[in-house]
Amino acid sequence: MSGYSTSDTTKNKMIQAAGELAAAHGLAHLTTRMVAERAGENIGSIHYHFGSKDGLLEAVVREAIGGCSHADDLEIVKGINEDSTPAELSATIRSLVASEITDMFRSDRPQWHVPVIYQLLQRDDHLYDIFDEQVLQQSVSGFTKLYKIIDPDMSPEEIHLRAVIMKMPIFAHADYRKAMLKMLGTDQYSEDYLQTMEDLIVKQTQLLLGLPLDQ
Repeated sequence: MSGYSTSDTTKNKMIQAAGELAAAHGLAHLTTRMVAERAGENIGSIHYHFGSKDGLLEAVVREAIGGCSHADDLEIVKGINEDSTPAELSATIRSLVASEITDMFRSDRPQWHVPVIYQLLQRDDHLYDIFDEQVLQQSVSGFTKLYKIIDPDMSPEEIHLRAVIMKMPIFAHADYRKAMLKMLGTDQYSEDYLQTMEDLIVKQTQLLLGLPLDQ
């Protein structure tokens, strides 16, 4: 064991390698041999640092969701309450949409984070449980508070549906990035394109909720 590097750099190299492979081939098809070869390490080093393949996968998941703005939804709506004006509620919608777009397309997070997150939504195991506890539950709490202030009679099902409708264009541009960029004839979304996406989603959401359009 003494021959294995204990540096954070080595651990991060293996997490990045595993994340890139998971994005390309799927978490379910990841092997320690694949990760070791891509990272330029040996299989024993993976077990030394992470204990097992499951330990490595958990590290990949925690890295992927570490900067995920879904977890900030509850924080964004902290400033509103039953006395908030329609204009303040509209501004909160803008903040939620802008935060999501920034996280997906303006941050310096590696591109493998997004496909790994979407794979988690298809799982039913402890990896999904980590994502659910640290991201989804906070997001649901944030949207529930916002929509209940806007309409106290709104059901949980409608809250869920409205949140999905609001976020789905962003998800689609992230999950189908390669196809979208090919259709646009570019290698990345321009800032003008991202701003237009934000404005359209915000306007649509505000109108559907009967809120005033912001400026």
